[in-house]
Amino acid sequence: MKALFVLHEALFIYGANRSIAGVLQNLEYDYDLLVCKSFTRRADEARLRQLLGKHLKNIYTVWMPRYRCQYYDKVSFYSECSHIVNNILAFFNSGKRKRLIREGGYDYVHLNSLVLFPIIDEKARYVVHAREIINPDYRRIGQFVRALERAAGIIYIDEATRIPIEAIIKNDRKLVLNNPFDMRWVEQADYEESLKKCGVAREHTIFAMLGQVGDNKGSQFVIRSFLRQDDPNSRLLIVGNNAHAYGNECRKMTKDDKRVIYCGEMKDTGCVYRISDYIIRGEPQFCIGRTIYEGLFSGAGVIIPGQEADLAKMQSGEALRDKIHFYEPGSEAALTETIRECSRMKQGNREFRSNIGDYMEQYNRFIQKVREK
Repeated sequence: MKALFVLHEALFIYGANRSIAGVLQNLEYDYDLLVCKSFTRRADEARLRQLLGKHLKNIYTVWMPRYRCQYYDKVSFYSECSHIVNNILAFFNSGKRKRLIREGGYDYVHLNSLVLFPIIDEKARYVVHAREIINPDYRRIGQFVRALERAAGIIYIDEATRIPIEAIIKNDRKLVLNNPFDMRWVEQADYEESLKKCGVAREHTIFAMLGQVGDNKGSQFVIRSFLRQDDPNSRLLIVGNNAHAYGNECRKMTKDDKRVIYCGEMKDTGCVYRISDYIIRGEPQFCIGRTIYEGLFSGAGVIIPGQEADLAKMQSGEALRDKIHFYEPGSEAALTETIRECSRMKQGNREFRSNIGDYMEQYNRFIQKVREK
């Protein structure tokens, strides 16, 4: 067996690539990487080989189309121009990309994000990892539908991604499989050093929000809600790139309140999970996301928009229900009250978990079915 994994970027800090890393590290056959070229982020081959293990063979980089078919934050003029130029370069490099896929002799080609859907054709067996929630008003929705219906298989990370896509496409070669998580390594992070690195103390109740800092993640909503409660020993860590206009607005909101700490973009978030008592999500609807499971599998509590009935939609929801705290989506008052209550309860007796074995068993079984089609 030989596979090709196509990545929309080479950075392994955020959700999609962090998730696929867990798969690549546990494959039992050889694979190649095809990484989209970027104006700002270059593929570090040495780091990739160190991170992804012995079965990684060839690493290719080429300009590839990336279409924003999901809900996303408003982007700057520079970002929009960069996006347009990227897709122009991808058009002129399409022959190189198609030749790499055609001549590779791959049993399947794994696209790690929906934004790569224009790559799908009938020349290879494509497996699409659906990680984003599709925007039904996307202007190229017809092209999206045709591409996904040609795919050999679709892996949905949860029901929230599956339902809107299956409302518009017909493809029954599917699997709903949450992401792989192995947080046992976090236990090795030194607790005291982790506190110092994040600028907090042992007596603090530590809340953390990890990932891209932006409106679609509810960053300002979470900050406003946190500031409404007056516990002097609570701390909110904002972990993610905030060096942009939206991030500047966030920092203006907090002014001199030292309870909110901007950690910036961190390649190694183990220290954050080691010390955090609660991980927060701020989307306006029920949303779990990778950071929630990384928190739960690190023994932290989580605070998420939704209601008790949503436990059934969560991996290990019943087993970990004591760690899960819901609040009314979009309600600052509800989130503030949840934070206030949780500030009184630091997390103890942490258990560091992994689901890698079960995940890889289901993934491999699905790939085998796809190959038999």
